Amino acid sequence: MGARLVRRLVALSCAALMMSGCAAAQGAPAPQEAAQQSAAAPSSSASPAGPPPAAAMVCGQEIRAKIAQILALPADPSPSSTWAGSRYTCTYRLPSGALVLAVQESPDPAAARAAAHGAVAALPSAAPIEGLANLGLPGYQSPAGTVAFAKDSFALTVDATGLKEPVGPHGVSRSSLAYQIATDVLACWSE
Repeated sequence: MGARLVRRLVALSCAALMMSGCAAAQGAPAPQEAAQQSAAAPSSSASPAGPPPAAAMVCGQEIRAKIAQILALPADPSPSSTWAGSRYTCTYRLPSGALVLAVQESPDPAAARAAAHGAVAALPSAAPIEGLANLGLPGYQSPAGTVAFAKDSFALTVDATGLKEPVGPHGVSRSSLAYQIATDVLACWSE
């Protein structure tokens, strides 16, 4: 990917982050707040048997709407999800293949950074995301279409490798789509 395209994607993503409204308006706490709520006492929206709200929001209405908008889908997709241990996985079965978002809840930020790194470390040509593109967070990407970020005690992975390339009406790469979806989730977590 050329440097000009990367700069353009970063600028667009940063603009989207600043202009987007997210799950905070729907009452979902930021990741650190969700972790604190989960550790303190189960709330009505998170219990020991279910994911914290910040993790579950990757399957929530805001992200479903963003995916529909980005890919120009006629309706919001209906994902399926699993909660296993401390990992929440949301799978979107789209016309061009599967898009998988996963949130690993960790005991602390250092473990979240390790989980984010581990999510892409075994993939060919995986590398840290640096400069403005990392949004000030530990982030990693693979050219095949997987990105991972760590924020507070959560590791977010967006895996677009199951999609046919180019993706969507603008013909972007899987990696670019994964990055864009990740920034939408991170924007929601920051509010």
